[in-house]
Amino acid sequence: MSEVVLLAGAQADLLELYTRFGERGYFLVVDELELIRKMPEIAPVYADPFRRRLVVGTPYGIFYSLAGKRIMVAAILDLRQDPRSILRRLGG
Repeated sequence: MSEVVLLAGAQADLLELYTRFGERGYFLVVDELELIRKMPEIAPVYADPFRRRLVVGTPYGIFYSLAGKRIMVAAILDLRQDPRSILRRLGG
């Protein structure tokens, strides 16, 4: 089993998502993170080394990379924005 690590930016994103969508949105993300933990390669590569997993029922995606046994969650972003903004946020 892998360990999921939310980086500071992803923690802030999750708090913002909770503010906008409440507990329902929060638990949708938590469910996806659990699925990612069980199957780290479930999501396709978005921009190497980041993978993107859609959060069902929301316009959000979870962006993460694999580092050994750890899953490093870099961001949880609204996918309705310009893809260039997402890439900038991911550092690319």
